[in-house]
Amino acid sequence: MFSKAIDFLKLIRFNNLLIIGLTQTFAYYFLSPSIHLINVFSSDFIFLLVSTFLVAGAGYIINDYMDVMLDLVNKPEKVIIGKSISRRWAMLLHFSMNFLALLFAYQINKTVATLVLTCAACLWIYSQFLKKNYLVGNLMVAFLTSFTLWIIYFFDPHVMLNGIWVYSIFAFSTTLFREIIKDTEDMRGDSKFKCRTMPIVLGVRKTRDILIWIQAATVALTLAYCTFFGALSYSSNKVFGVFIMYMMLMVIIPMFILIWLTRTADVKADFSRLSLISKLIMLTGIISMIFWRF
Repeated sequence: MFSKAIDFLKLIRFNNLLIIGLTQTFAYYFLSPSIHLINVFSSDFIFLLVSTFLVAGAGYIINDYMDVMLDLVNKPEKVIIGKSISRRWAMLLHFSMNFLALLFAYQINKTVATLVLTCAACLWIYSQFLKKNYLVGNLMVAFLTSFTLWIIYFFDPHVMLNGIWVYSIFAFSTTLFREIIKDTEDMRGDSKFKCRTMPIVLGVRKTRDILIWIQAATVALTLAYCTFFGALSYSSNKVFGVFIMYMMLMVIIPMFILIWLTRTADVKADFSRLSLISKLIMLTGIISMIFWRF
């Protein structure tokens, strides 16, 4: 029973869900001076976190359900559906989690419920139709990742729109980079099943070039963000120096390292390392929200 519980947490990517929850909590509290700590513990915000958690977890389940054959080639040791969790139970979990997500979202208001339902539908469409297609699936995942921030603004318009724009763009670009990296890792199985992902259509060399351009654009936008940080946020001048130091050490320098490693990436292990580093950069970038209101 314990092993099944562990496999369920792996299936819904519990670590990723924690990052999503952290992102939404930080965005809600730090991106507006009018939000107080007590608001973070309000029932409506907890409902929003739970709803997002459930719909994202359901999305991971349906994605793995649709990709069982691919995953048996690309990462057989990580396949859970059809082994410890049956396909029937996976579908039951998927629909149950989406239903509960919609139920919690409806307790907030109809607008949030509609947005959650739309996200659930998009995740289904992605898994069913878009994932194996050139770039469009990557863009869909990047958009949905950035939307975990936008839904905070629809939930409470007191959250600073500047901050939502900054961090949603950052989330979009870093997720797009990572999704293309993951496609490059999975080329062997994807090509066997005639998928049309970017590395299969363009080849690894051209894909690397595009990844470098995406990361370079992200670096440029991050530098621009640092330059105009004082105008965008409510932080004091005393915090600015600490903010710049943090961004340089924890975000910008790792981004340059990522570009350098992308240039030399060749085998699957190289791209797996890039995926991990990009995920850490996304996390340290999200943590920088704490500087907005001090």
